[in-house]
Amino acid sequence: MSEQTIQATAVNAPDILMNQPLSRQVDVELETTILEPVSHNFTSATGGRTTFNLPAKGVLDAPNAAIVFELTSTEGLGVSAYNITAGGLGCIERITARCGGLIISQVENAGTYGWIKTNFATQGVREGVLDARHMSSSNLDVNVAGAKIATSSVTQEFHQIYNPEIDQVSGFGKAYNSFNNNAHQIQISKSLSNVAGQTPQVVIRLADVFEIFAENKLPLLAMAQTQIEIDWAACGDPALGNGATLDSPIIQAAIPGAVVNVAAVQGTRGVVNMNTPTMLLDYIHYDDQERQKIFDAVNSGGGMRLDFSEVLLTKGVNPAVFSNAEAIGGAALSRQSQSNHILGMSMKEVKKIYVLKNFDLRSPRGTAERDADFNEVKNHRNILTNQYKSQQMPGESYNWFINNARVYDKDVDNVMVQHDYLSQCKDNFSVPNIYYDTANYNANKMKIALDCSFPIGVRNQTIDQGRTHRYLPGSHHIIGLNLDKRNNLGSVPGNGTRIGSSPIEFNYSRLGIIPGARQGADANGTTDGQSAEVNLDFYIIYRRSLIIRPLGVSTSDA
Repeated sequence: MSEQTIQATAVNAPDILMNQPLSRQVDVELETTILEPVSHNFTSATGGRTTFNLPAKGVLDAPNAAIVFELTSTEGLGVSAYNITAGGLGCIERITARCGGLIISQVENAGTYGWIKTNFATQGVREGVLDARHMSSSNLDVNVAGAKIATSSVTQEFHQIYNPEIDQVSGFGKAYNSFNNNAHQIQISKSLSNVAGQTPQVVIRLADVFEIFAENKLPLLAMAQTQIEIDWAACGDPALGNGATLDSPIIQAAIPGAVVNVAAVQGTRGVVNMNTPTMLLDYIHYDDQERQKIFDAVNSGGGMRLDFSEVLLTKGVNPAVFSNAEAIGGAALSRQSQSNHILGMSMKEVKKIYVLKNFDLRSPRGTAERDADFNEVKNHRNILTNQYKSQQMPGESYNWFINNARVYDKDVDNVMVQHDYLSQCKDNFSVPNIYYDTANYNANKMKIALDCSFPIGVRNQTIDQGRTHRYLPGSHHIIGLNLDKRNNLGSVPGNGTRIGSSPIEFNYSRLGIIPGARQGADANGTTDGQSAEVNLDFYIIYRRSLIIRPLGVSTSDA
């Protein structure tokens, strides 16, 4: 007679482990722990790794767990700062959670994913809360020209928005820079010091980058050794020249000007040191009755199930538009570049997908175009954001195929419709309109962003007077697809869309341009073109389950 195995079904976790209010009164004791890492190393040129072992006690208030660290500059006081979009959040390259040696969750490009999420917060929350934690710079102000209304209000520059961290204006009521051209310096309180303990601290909630921490409280009292491993992003390389590092969370605090289609001249490398990070943990100690509910669930035949969302990063490339022979011709050229991307995810329950788009800066064509402008916007390399952006491309459109069915009856090419679909993924995607939609870099539309100054009431119309216009238009254009039935249900099984045997497909098209009037050209393209390869980063959020048993844990996509 053959042996039979009975498979039990995992039971749901008790309500005290859900990140939601309880309907009954529960007596608890709270304990706060400042945790030191078991190992830490960091070098500016290559990054580093920090490992924390979480004490196996109580229930971890995971949504409020945070890591604290600081960077100091090796190049001087106040010469470097965090990038303006992600801030110190961008310092986290990868974050991994292990239990008993098994990876239960891992997020690649975690800082960039965290930046995507911050854009769904309101402007007030970004400025008042997230900027204070991450040392990012989401500030927004309105400049009314300090000039006579009768002679200046008819100009498009009379009333413009700007980021006061990168533009300090001589505007109406702005006495701090009266009668001068605009200044461009990140304030000293956000700039890095060269003395440890006197530099801004960054506080990052793990829930900002880890969905499993955002949705559940972890019963560490009933789990094997839980470990958090953080891989740090590389910063400036002392072996390279000033401004030569393309990907870094650190930027120069003094925002340099730049000639059209020419690289900005920078005076720093962005080389930093890191202190030993610490982790702030809150433990909840429940009474015996509530603890027993946890142990009963874990000791059931199938174990206890915690549902959570995982983030998968995959990449694609939209090809360069023109051949090298065409690129050195004499007339202006434009052509659509189309690509089809197979994303897989068969038999997984997918919830949301975000797509980030940026020109390749390292290919031969991308290197030639690295410092190109499009109507006076640096839409290739951005020295204020570095890699923490998603650039709007001229003439782009897209569509999805889910379970062999086209999602939209026609390709989505209207930018406001694109914004609406993105906003469906969470709350409203609330960034300034010009950050998302440039109307294909229309010169009149981009007059919304500061591009001049009014010293002693007279307009100084040079593009370098407005770094907001120079670097920020179109830098937050993210594509989003929501596959959840209801956002407020979170990772409840069945809330997402189960992908069948046919993989997810993404069709993407954009317009490549090589202007007729060139600043220069070579066999790899033009220095003022818009034709280089475009890198597509797909952040796919899908549901998983963590099964906790007496002898260990496992993860499941069922």
